[in-house]
Amino acid sequence: MEPNLFRYIWQKSRGEQIVVLAIILVSIPFNWASFDVPKRIVNDAIQGGAFKGGHTTATLMDLTLRLPSWLGGASIKLFEGFQVGQLGLLIGLSSYFLLLVLINGAFKYVINVRKGILGERMLRRMRYDLFSQLMRFRPEDIRAVKPAEIASMIKDEVEPVGSFVGDAFIQPVFLLSQALTALVFIMAQSFWLGSIALLIVLAQAIIIPILRREQLRLGRQRQIVSRQLAGRIGEIVDAGPMIQAHGATAYVQSDIAGRLGRLFDIRYALYKRKFAVKFLNNLLAQVTPFFFYAIGGYFALQGRLDIGQLVAVIAAYRDLPPPIKELIDWDQQRNDVTIKYDQVISQFNSDDTLVLDEEKAVAPLPATGEVQVEALQLLDNRGQPLLTPLSFGVPRPGIVAVVGPHGGGKDVLGRILGRQATNYTGRVLIDGEPLATMSVERASHIIGYAGDEAEIIAGSMRDNILLPLQRHRPTLKPAGAVTPAEHRHFVEAIRSGNSPFPFEADWTDYDGAGLGDRGALAKRVRELLDVLGCTEDVYSLGLGGKVMPPLSEEGTQRLIEARRAVAHELARTDLGELIEPFVADRYNANASVAENLIFGTRTTPRFDNATLLFEPYAHAILKAEALIEPLAEIGARIVATVVEIFAGLPQGHALFERYSFGANFELERLGELSDILAKQDMRSPLDQESERDLVALALGYIEPKHRLNLIDQRLQRRILRARASFRKHLPANAVDDVDFYDPDKVMFGASVRDNLLFGRIGYGVVDAERKVADVVHRALSRAGLEGALYRLGLDTESGIRGRYLPARLRQAIPLMQALIKAPQIAVLDVTGLLAISDDPAGIVARLRGYCSGMTLFLLVGDANLVEDVPLRVVFHGSTGSVEAGALPEAANDAGRQPPRFEDVQRMEVRS
Repeated sequence: MEPNLFRYIWQKSRGEQIVVLAIILVSIPFNWASFDVPKRIVNDAIQGGAFKGGHTTATLMDLTLRLPSWLGGASIKLFEGFQVGQLGLLIGLSSYFLLLVLINGAFKYVINVRKGILGERMLRRMRYDLFSQLMRFRPEDIRAVKPAEIASMIKDEVEPVGSFVGDAFIQPVFLLSQALTALVFIMAQSFWLGSIALLIVLAQAIIIPILRREQLRLGRQRQIVSRQLAGRIGEIVDAGPMIQAHGATAYVQSDIAGRLGRLFDIRYALYKRKFAVKFLNNLLAQVTPFFFYAIGGYFALQGRLDIGQLVAVIAAYRDLPPPIKELIDWDQQRNDVTIKYDQVISQFNSDDTLVLDEEKAVAPLPATGEVQVEALQLLDNRGQPLLTPLSFGVPRPGIVAVVGPHGGGKDVLGRILGRQATNYTGRVLIDGEPLATMSVERASHIIGYAGDEAEIIAGSMRDNILLPLQRHRPTLKPAGAVTPAEHRHFVEAIRSGNSPFPFEADWTDYDGAGLGDRGALAKRVRELLDVLGCTEDVYSLGLGGKVMPPLSEEGTQRLIEARRAVAHELARTDLGELIEPFVADRYNANASVAENLIFGTRTTPRFDNATLLFEPYAHAILKAEALIEPLAEIGARIVATVVEIFAGLPQGHALFERYSFGANFELERLGELSDILAKQDMRSPLDQESERDLVALALGYIEPKHRLNLIDQRLQRRILRARASFRKHLPANAVDDVDFYDPDKVMFGASVRDNLLFGRIGYGVVDAERKVADVVHRALSRAGLEGALYRLGLDTESGIRGRYLPARLRQAIPLMQALIKAPQIAVLDVTGLLAISDDPAGIVARLRGYCSGMTLFLLVGDANLVEDVPLRVVFHGSTGSVEAGALPEAANDAGRQPPRFEDVQRMEVRS
């Protein structure tokens, strides 16, 4: 990026800057006229100067264009004006002054609006340029930066730079035009008063910037410390669970407190300096009127200056200090913003950047070729080897097994072959073309890489899987009519130097992936899920997805039909006893007390367990059915039992999950409740907060799950009576807060699984969840609803780093991303997926069959899974050995003869 801020601004906004500068030049005569009119009002109209010599009328609005004497001094009368009396002249000149005020205000409005728009466009351009520059960084450089610092720079640190862009050239010209107009006008009225004003202005222009140098230093230091604080907070947030696990929260809080203290000291010193300079600046500005009143009044008494001139000078000076002050502020802002720009640009300007795009369409590799690795070596920043010199070759298509432990040379070689590390020595040649010289676009088309770390962004699972195919730039030619808003967005994108391609368009590169349409793409996604053994996980996600309104009538009917199909399948397979259905007049033992009481899905937090006792309507129902005391007693017995069970166990123990009661209580709060109950005098009631918490515990109780024998038949009958009352008397303002269970209605806010089962899986039955899932899957398949569930699973939100996905899918998504685009070379690290898979050998076999037409570098940790691979690179730490294995018949993949490696000999590679 351009290192000089003013050159960058001028290059990117020259046309718009010139237009505004021209408007400023046009505004100068009107500004001068606004200074001259007050003098005419006082001298000609009020004091009657225009009526001397016995004249009773004066000419108003005489418009004459006079040429300078050096051009002949000719004059052209545009309008003769009209004659008015003294009052008419006063009203006319005053109206003329008001018109000039409006005109000058309009000029300021237009200039400021255009300046603001210019600044916002340039801020948008600058942020886009910085982000685009970040995308050109080498992969290892991107990983080396702290995300919080980069985000802070792009979002916050360039904000003042963007705000300054509109002021860079326009503001000094505009302010100078105003200040010089006022100063020249004062000089024209009185040389001495003009000289005094000029001396004070020069003093401000010289002294104030000198005093502000310390402000610049402190401002620079504040920016650096603030950026470091943002980076440190980002690190701590990423490592938050680990810090909590090790009990180091107080330590890191002290670290942040220290950094905040240093930032406070800098800002405190900056404020003292800032307001000291401001005081001096205001003092110099206020001294000038003293001289004007004293010396100007003296000249007026002597007759050397008339009253109209003095009033005009004072009026003109009123407009002189503000632009001078703003000019000084502009200079301060210029220095500050230049420093910010230099610091930001220094973080983004790198000597080693990648070429992003190809000039022409990416051409695929020939059907056959060779991948050569020549003396490949990688060192860390201390000069220690991460990969010792390694050489081998493999014809295309072919397969290479890279074997080694996690964190060794296996991972390094994978990153190099996947174009995720570029600071190596040696060469990787693909058909003789160095991998290092390829553009990002070409390398991404040819190579599919899945590393040892799953990098999943926020969005649905489908969005993440299809991300590698979002590379076909959509056409800019609209398919239909363009709305004014769309046209404006397009024009603004062009003016701001941003990408004009709409994000909402279809970016899918069907041709580049060898696909015909969406149907073929969906088929490939399904094939990859089957290869990686993750299809059932997608169905499970679909079952866990929530059903939310609005839902079409067709969708509602299909869901109800699916519910009946599941019930029929359960009955047909004699597994109906696994599910206890929701029945209006029966207590569901496998549901919580709250679910039995409300007998519906809570769509808002209004009736949450934690606050249910304090909700007026729920409290009235519980009190009417005399349930508060029994529930509080159950909560008290839960506290006594759980505190005894958890004595000595650390927070987060597995038993906490079983005895969670849905109340999210920490052990500390349970201990507090235990102490309160131990000290309670039975003659006095519990405090409201304790009673609320005890009731919340009881509401989450499930007898078969917790097995504390706390609910008897009598209490169940009382809860059923309360259920009927709760539904019957539900107020109108709570209708949207609960969706009551009904076998013929969809339960909004509940999962698909709950909607299909319309009941609860029995606790204590061995492998009940898996058996029920199999039944549900078969039922949906028979009903033709399997595809809808599958699509719902793919549309599940992934969360940051895939936090909402099961572990197997988190590991599978990078592999699917690498293969979905049908690369000619696939570099796949399957170690993580195989470690949590029930059939690692099956996954490896299916992957080899699927990738039979590619050049496959298969990174594994277990050598037994790739014993029949003809060429293996085995790592021990950073040192790898290339081994040519046997070529048994079983090595054939899907009937294909394996590549011939007669020229490959066993060799040991040492550093």
